[in-house]
Amino acid sequence: MSRPSVRCAALALRLGLGLLLGPIGLAAADEAPAPSPEPASASADIPGDTAFDASLSLRVNDREAALQKAIQLAKERGGWFASLQTDAVSLRVPTQSARGLVEALRGEGEVFDRSFQTADLSAERTELESQLKARRSVLDRYMEVLSSASSESVVAVEHEITRVVAEIEGIEGRLRVLDDRAAFAHVDVGFVFRERRAPTRDGRSSFPWLRGMNMGDLMVDLASGRRAARSHAKPTAPDGFSVFKGKGRFQAVSADDVIYRVRSVKNKPAADLGFWREALRTRQTEAGYRVVSDGKIESDGVEGYLIEMSGAMGARDQSYLVGIYVVGRRIIIVEATGEGDRLAKQRAGIVAAMQQLGL
Repeated sequence: MSRPSVRCAALALRLGLGLLLGPIGLAAADEAPAPSPEPASASADIPGDTAFDASLSLRVNDREAALQKAIQLAKERGGWFASLQTDAVSLRVPTQSARGLVEALRGEGEVFDRSFQTADLSAERTELESQLKARRSVLDRYMEVLSSASSESVVAVEHEITRVVAEIEGIEGRLRVLDDRAAFAHVDVGFVFRERRAPTRDGRSSFPWLRGMNMGDLMVDLASGRRAARSHAKPTAPDGFSVFKGKGRFQAVSADDVIYRVRSVKNKPAADLGFWREALRTRQTEAGYRVVSDGKIESDGVEGYLIEMSGAMGARDQSYLVGIYVVGRRIIIVEATGEGDRLAKQRAGIVAAMQQLGL
């Protein structure tokens, strides 16, 4: 081969492959999976040539569980984690799924800091594409010169071709970065351990039975074999619970350690359901319980009050479900407690049992 030389032919082949392939996605360094389709309602409001970055800081009860949940939420949206630390994770998701991911993450803890940033990439892309077109035009001219260059000029022309090819590859690399930034958002999530204090076992109240309303005693009483006080009712256990009962006494436990108990105390001082409802809610709140929900419940035509609470118990949250009925001179108290997820699975059956007390 006389002109161009073998070295120039190699350069031309290298360039030709680049021109045929054009700007492509980032190589496998990021290990990006193909994004899964996102429902139209979740896609969004982020323009096509826009980079989206989000930062979220959450207080959580269990950092390890929160990290794994964040990764799972990203994978469900066609994303993956780019880096992982003991208290933080950097996620990549298709840009149109980013806002949905942020909203889902907010439900996994207490948000104490967050930030969002978008960047319009269209101007930078236009500039780079203009530069790329210009450099390719220059390269074409050099290739024309090379075909007719003298032997003495070939080395100089080859040097210029090498320089221009490097510039073209650099511009194409920057375009690939823009493609990646537009296609996949960055969502950085940091986790800190939430300060947790267990509810007090003896809160302030003028009424002895209210001071003893706590999930700790309920668990200790069952573990120690202490029997529940007389219930003055004819309760049944929730489905799947084993019953421990003596004469007029009723308590039960499920296979996953959710405890259920029915007992009664004197309605002293004599008061109606509205009075005891407010007294119970106030006492439990002051004792450190977080009220999840409350409202009416009914058993055998008698209206009662149902309150669901949660409180710290070691590294996890414990749920505490309490129903009360005022029946003449007695207050019927129905309680259930267990680790949050476990009680949630049993909740429907527990509430059903609370509505069948035989009052």
